[in-house]
Amino acid sequence: MIVKRTDIAAKGFLAPAIESGRRQLRAELAASMAKAETVSDRVTACLFSADVSHYAAHEILALSFWIRCLGACQGSLLLAERGMASEALILLRSAFEFLFFGAASLADPSVFDSLADGHDFERRKQARAMIREGSQGGHLTANQIALLRQVEEEVDKPKAGLDGFAAAQRAGLGYLYASAYRGLSMMASHATMAGTDSVLEEQPDGSTKAVFGPSMRTVAVAGGDHSI
Repeated sequence: MIVKRTDIAAKGFLAPAIESGRRQLRAELAASMAKAETVSDRVTACLFSADVSHYAAHEILALSFWIRCLGACQGSLLLAERGMASEALILLRSAFEFLFFGAASLADPSVFDSLADGHDFERRKQARAMIREGSQGGHLTANQIALLRQVEEEVDKPKAGLDGFAAAQRAGLGYLYASAYRGLSMMASHATMAGTDSVLEEQPDGSTKAVFGPSMRTVAVAGGDHSI
């Protein structure tokens, strides 16, 4: 009889053992977890009691970004407590981006129009890229290309929307962009040399081995200073 392995070495983060590791990690980081959950609970309660009936369009947009920010933060916590610190940091970076655009929308109502233009700009940009690459590689049918041409022609001279750096500056959060957001981009979100640190571990004999599984070391990083 063949027994299917279900340990971490066989299933990685999908292993049932991750649950017991999660309980242990929560116990060891109880103070940090309690602090994060207290803030999360307070913000969540405010969101569920919010009445947007009389909000202006830019205020509804700001609240929407704030909700996405909260969801990304909660998702980051769920991943971190399972030892998936690097993946948690990717979500944390997204949370900062939602924060920048939400705060910018409140500070400057014109951000709403900029993002609306940016949506059309990105749609056309993607359509053009799909036509170019899809035609060359034989990935698209003539009908699909025709539909993409329609998207390409829908908007006349769309403008690129506000980028993350400009949003952070407009919101008065430029330093958070320069420190936390850029740091998280380098160490977690992008395919950089620094992004491999969490899966490589130097051994006492000077050798290096690959590491895949929950690690207190990487979770501690997730809760620390993300500046360069």
